[in-house]
Order: sequence, then structure tokens, then C-alpha cells
Amino acid sequence: MQEWRSWPHAPAAGTVLCALDDIPDGGAKEAAFGEDWDSFRIVLLRSGREVRAYRNRCAHVQIPMNYEPGIFHVLDGGLLMCAHHGATYRFEDGFCVDGPCEGSRLQPVPVSVVNDAVLIG
Repeated sequence: MQEWRSWPHAPAAGTVLCALDDIPDGGAKEAAFGEDWDSFRIVLLRSGREVRAYRNRCAHVQIPMNYEPGIFHVLDGGLLMCAHHGATYRFEDGFCVDGPCEGSRLQPVPVSVVNDAVLIG
């Protein structure tokens, strides 16, 4: 898997992605850098004060997991489902537990929460 920092428009360490409260608890939000097909898209998944981030690319066909901007399918507050083919990933490790790419993983992007802001780690 290609290192996430080598993709076009990947943000630098310390870049603020959003406020913690911008991500629904048990939900998801997208941060995007660049435009069109070569944009770097990150899906942020929140559980309490913990945020995990992954490159917003389904492991199945490498397309964004949301069909509409800003709308993600989150199941039981701990699973993210791709809107296109139904692949389902765990928040905590990006592991695909069901669907056409079962056993694969999303590409993690390190983030941290500092003073209620979510930053690239």
C-alpha cells in the first residue's frame, strides 16, 4: 500500500482538519484537500473524544465510501459501510468485516485531538 503522505494534496503534519464537535459522536465526517479525482480525502470517525482517520477510499474498488458529499453510512456507532458496494469496516482499525473486500483494511491516517481540534498527527 502506498504511503499516504506520498499522495497528491496530502496535508502536512499539524494541519487542523476540524473541531472535535464537527464530527458527530459515533459518526463520520470528511476532510478533503485538492479538487476532483486527485483530491486527498480523509474520513474521520469519532467515538467520544477518540478520533480515527482513514483515507476515504474503499479497499474494494478504490473509490470514496460516501455516495453524497458529507453523508456516510455508520452502523451501530462503530462500523462504517461503503455506500457503493456495502463493504463494512470497523472504526478502531479500518478492518473490513463484511462485503466484497472482507479481510482487507482502509489506509490509516494519523490524527490527534488537541484542545478540541483534530489535527494530522
